[in-house]
Amino acid sequence: MLVCGIPQGSILGPLLFVLYTYVLKIVANHGVCIHAYADDLQTYASCAATDQQMATTRLLACLLNIAKWMSSNRLKLNADKTEFIWLSTHQKLVMINVTLLHIGCQTINLVDKVRDLGVLTIN
Repeated sequence: MLVCGIPQGSILGPLLFVLYTYVLKIVANHGVCIHAYADDLQTYASCAATDQQMATTRLLACLLNIAKWMSSNRLKLNADKTEFIWLSTHQKLVMINVTLLHIGCQTINLVDKVRDLGVLTIN
């Protein structure tokens, strides 16, 4: 018995997926770029090391709005699967002031490697 959700292969699946992709509009409103594949979503921004705070603020504001939208649609952002990585040269990475990132009361993991469609990216 399903408490919530749609069984795989349901005729409602494609319609609900289109509604789910509304999050793309939220991301665009923050000037943040996006990669999406099925139910995986990656947001990213590029910046100079000196603009780190501005890029971090934009990404966090975007994630907060995504989390609010998801909550209003009975979805939940999985903070355990949400990761944050800085990609740059070693010389530029030492210029970045690394701080913990929070969405509400949840801390976003700062990592040194991520997996994207099976490809491992290492900082």
